[in-house]
Amino acid sequence: MAGYCLKNGRIQEAWGEDAAGRELAAVFHLTADGEMKELHEFPALSEGEGALAYAGEFYIEPLEVQIEFLKAANAEKWLEALVLRHVDRVRQVSEELFVIAEIKSFGA
Repeated sequence: MAGYCLKNGRIQEAWGEDAAGRELAAVFHLTADGEMKELHEFPALSEGEGALAYAGEFYIEPLEVQIEFLKAANAEKWLEALVLRHVDRVRQVSEELFVIAEIKSFGA
């Protein structure tokens, strides 16, 4: 499973402890076909599924989360696309914003 996070204003590979201790504002779970549910904690993923969580002010719409998930080749590209949408709206990335995205690849 590949995960990436936006931390301290930079997109980087995610590690298990990256989200620890953060009060998450939203957690989304997406099935392989893009169906989405909002949860209270980061889920375990099956093949083809993805999860996105953030802490701070992240200016994206749930539909955008789904669209970019379905278009993305991997979690890094998914996160990059969402951060670009955020920046298009607010013209900056706050150091306080934390976002983590994971996609479980088929055969992983």
